[in-house]
Amino acid sequence: MRKTEQGEITLLNIERVDYILKELRQKKVVLVNELAERHYVSPSTIRRDLNELEKEGIIRRTYGGATLIEHPSSEIPFQVRKSENQAEKNIIAQLAAQMIKDDQFIFLDATSTVSHMVRYLSNKNNLKIMTNSAPIALDSTDQIASAQVYCTGGWMNTFLRGFVGEAARQRIAEFRPDLLFFSARSISLEDGVTDVNEEDVFLKQQMLKSCRKSVFLCDTRKFDKTSYRVICDIGQIDYLVTDKRPSERWLHHLESNNVRVIFPGDV
Repeated sequence: MRKTEQGEITLLNIERVDYILKELRQKKVVLVNELAERHYVSPSTIRRDLNELEKEGIIRRTYGGATLIEHPSSEIPFQVRKSENQAEKNIIAQLAAQMIKDDQFIFLDATSTVSHMVRYLSNKNNLKIMTNSAPIALDSTDQIASAQVYCTGGWMNTFLRGFVGEAARQRIAEFRPDLLFFSARSISLEDGVTDVNEEDVFLKQQMLKSCRKSVFLCDTRKFDKTSYRVICDIGQIDYLVTDKRPSERWLHHLESNNVRVIFPGDV
């Protein structure tokens, strides 16, 4: 919330910002005047939106506009990831939410795929939810009336929108949730589950140790890819939830590692 040049109180328009991010991913550059005309707002309003995105390290301001900052070998900002592949993420999130029963203690990691689960948990009763994600903690508090929400605390990573570091790891080690729901950048037959951020990988390894069962959420675009840091072997996960039926090669490999695969139409 902030004051406009005329002294009015305004809110950052989330839908407008999501549109700006979508256009940036497509074109890599946006212009203030064009965005203002398209959204029927003043150029100063668009500049404020862009200033917020620049503070988050998502864009770089240019004369009259902005360009997207590419992160090919490091974290992709949470706000960018959350708006990508939404159809697939919603399919996966809905399937994953169906695994949860009333009164369970679950851990939700700070990934964008897992964040989509919250909207499908509003009908669950007496959940205990632990998370290292600030957005997920707030959304859970707002949308799941009977849930008790625990946040790990720690150092806030601005790209992940999640807590990392030794304080977060120690907090996670104190608990034994029933189910861990987590995601990552890549999965391959040879290298298992991999990602790029060292602190986040370290934290996920502690989550796997602490939680009784683990559920890996992964759209099929991530199959047969490898990132820089290994989180775990495929045999260390208990369930894999994905947006469509994997290939027979993948199904055989997962079954041989005692991983239950859940996808649309699976019975």
